[in-house]
Amino acid sequence: MKQYLMGIDNGGSEIKCAIFGMDGEEIAVAGRRLPISVPAPGFTERDALQVWEANAEAIRESIEKAGISGKQIKAVGLTGYGNGLCLVDGKGEPTCSCIVSTDNRAADYCRRFAENGAERAIYPMTCQTIWSAQPAALLPWFKDNRPEVLEKSAWYLSIKDFIRFRLTGVFACEMTDASSGCLLNLHTREFDQKIFDALGIGGLRRLMPPCLESTDVSGYVTEEAAKRTGLAEGTPVAGGYFDIDAGALASGVLGPDMLCLIAGTWSINEYLRAEANTDYDKNCNTVTLSFLPGYFLVEDSSPTSASNFDWYVRTFLEPGHPGVAPGELYRQCDRELERCFTTDNDIIFVPYLYGSNSNPDAKGAFFNLTSYHNSSHVLQAVYEGVAFSTMYHVKNLRRPVTDYRTARLSGGVAKSRVWAQMMADILQMPIEVLKSGQISAQGAAMGAGVACGAFASLEDAVEHMVQTGGVFEPRREYAEYYAGKYAAFERALKALDVFHTAQPEED
Repeated sequence: MKQYLMGIDNGGSEIKCAIFGMDGEEIAVAGRRLPISVPAPGFTERDALQVWEANAEAIRESIEKAGISGKQIKAVGLTGYGNGLCLVDGKGEPTCSCIVSTDNRAADYCRRFAENGAERAIYPMTCQTIWSAQPAALLPWFKDNRPEVLEKSAWYLSIKDFIRFRLTGVFACEMTDASSGCLLNLHTREFDQKIFDALGIGGLRRLMPPCLESTDVSGYVTEEAAKRTGLAEGTPVAGGYFDIDAGALASGVLGPDMLCLIAGTWSINEYLRAEANTDYDKNCNTVTLSFLPGYFLVEDSSPTSASNFDWYVRTFLEPGHPGVAPGELYRQCDRELERCFTTDNDIIFVPYLYGSNSNPDAKGAFFNLTSYHNSSHVLQAVYEGVAFSTMYHVKNLRRPVTDYRTARLSGGVAKSRVWAQMMADILQMPIEVLKSGQISAQGAAMGAGVACGAFASLEDAVEHMVQTGGVFEPRREYAEYYAGKYAAFERALKALDVFHTAQPEED
């Protein structure tokens, strides 16, 4: 009986369940979108039990789409957005809505910890600054604003940990995910009481469950979960990964000489490093424990990627092309750019429609528009702006591009040969694109393959399951053009910084 691996990805906007062959072939994918509740400004929540129901439905549908039996799933792996939180009681029932990683209710606590020295005090242990959706900020918020929830709660879980509990009945967190929340000592790999004390939540260390390694078998699918999902009772479930780790693993990143670029809704740019910075004054990137033993994952990211292009297509192209599928419109854009690309185009697009990677208040903008320009010029500027944002993040990793042997690219941008070539020309380095369309789910499935013994190691899993779809070499003749235009992009960011920080003149 042929066997397969399942990866479940609980993203911020969509839940995806994918089934893969042992050779990395994507057999079937099912997804569910769930609305986000905004009960107050800055709050982003979901009903935890609805999230579980959506996962169960996606699991069952993926098995049906694959045309296989649940008994053919050799193991299940999970991944999901980092941070946010799910609080549950001793029986695993939610004590409040689960908080999504876009939540900003605890922003004042981040400022407080930066000002009172707590953030600096814990930095040598966490190697991170605190941001508003981390449990390091959210738990103090609950302590001050909803203490009754904490009184009823027995465990803190991430979103993937909650789904793993519903599948197995086992309470646990997992190392890569736990390392992103600013509560784990990255050097001892333990939740450190000194961190909790510094944040004024010393008594909440009790909420932290046992912490698994990513490729540990956390438990087995229960009889009840089997009935809900179509999986076979007793199927092993792996610890899983923080989604940025799952993406890097499925990109085949196994050492510091490879750059991982994920250009989808977010621009995620990361590499492996043997040491972590512990100097608070030299902090510039997010550092977490990586999927690969002995390494940290250094990451720089923002929502400045292909979602901005989706906005352009949805706003300016779809109304004039009723009935044309988005995928076909994307292909038309590629053909138009190939036909009309010019180095005589000085329009700069800043892809800050959903967030910024510089000034936090900055918004999207076009610079240098004149009556000479047409829709093709604007289209080219949108492609370039998204690629320039990737370049901005790569530069912010504070490592010379020449230190990387190659870069692996996935996400929506990787589906476009025109865009992938543009990335290679702007970065002036080889770009390898990946075949998988579900990169995070595939990484989770690969970890599950190691957990159940299908693969001897992560290296073995990469060798068998990672498939590249071609290499784009940088064209040297475009180096000068893009160097000049990227410099203009940086000037545009500085202009936005002035625009959004300048104080209005008094009358």
